This record gives sequence, structure tokens and C-alpha cells, in this order.
Amino acid sequence: MTAISASDTVWIDAANRIKRLSVEAGFSVDHSGKFVAAIAELMGNILDHSQRPETGYVAFHVEPRKLEFVVADRGIGVLSSLNSNPEYTKLADHGRAIELALSEGISRYPREEGHGFGFRPLFVGLANIARSLRFRSGDHCREVARHSDGPPQSRTYELAALNGFFCAVTCEV
Repeated sequence: MTAISASDTVWIDAANRIKRLSVEAGFSVDHSGKFVAAIAELMGNILDHSQRPETGYVAFHVEPRKLEFVVADRGIGVLSSLNSNPEYTKLADHGRAIELALSEGISRYPREEGHGFGFRPLFVGLANIARSLRFRSGDHCREVARHSDGPPQSRTYELAALNGFFCAVTCEV
């Protein structure tokens, strides 16, 4: 994140590389654009919410018919971020914090400031191509998995504590 936020050219080069490699792997140009948009939204959240953007990173892996990417940081995490919003100061559950943060209009900023609308377009954009989306923060994980025989299934569950925020996405043609 430090290199990307220091120079627009680094992000432009990375975005072009992700687009080119995902198209070579069998994804459409439209889908490759959605990958880049999702990564950009997640990176923006690190810059806006983590309070430690220098710990953020982006990684991706491409192989034929498959693309995986991770965007993560070692910042304050989703719960602490939401706790800075007066509406969520008493929220104490990391799992519920992740669920809320993935909902439309929920942010560390008060509602009237117009934040919290980035994840909804991310989900819609990836809905038909993401095999799995995994969000971790604190001691919980929210996972959305799509199986070929039905709609995506979501679940939130407890895990060992993790500092910051971690998002992993796997897409298949």
C-alpha cells in the first residue's frame, strides 16, 4: 500500500497487469475490470479506515480460469473502526461488526456523511464470478461461498484473533 499510495503510476501498472493477466486466464474484459474495481475499493478502505495504511498489502495469483486476490492490513480492525461512529460505540462483537460493515450504508462515519456504500457494488460486481469471499477481522470471519448448484451461502464464525482486516477473493471462469 505504501508504494501504491505514493505513486499513481504504481497502481495504474498493477491494475493493468491484473486486467491483462485475468483476461489471459480466461476472464472477460468486464470481469477483469470488476476485479480491479473491487481491489481499489478495498485499498481505499485501508487508507480511510485502518489507521495504519502502511501495513496494508495487495496480492494476487492468476492461473488458467482462476484468479485469487488478497487485500489486508494490520490496522485497528473493523470493530474498532465502527466503534468510532457514535451509533456503534457499544458494539462489542467482531462478527457482528464485520456483518454490519458489509451492509450498505454502514461506516465508521455517521450516516449523514454519505459513507459505507462501497461494499455493496463490490458484492454485486463479483456475485456471478466469485467462488468465495472471505473477510476476517478480530476474532471472526464472514465467508460467502458459491457452489455451482445454488445461490451463495454466507456464514460468520469465530476464529483465533487477527489484528486488522483481511479480505480474500477467489474467482473462477
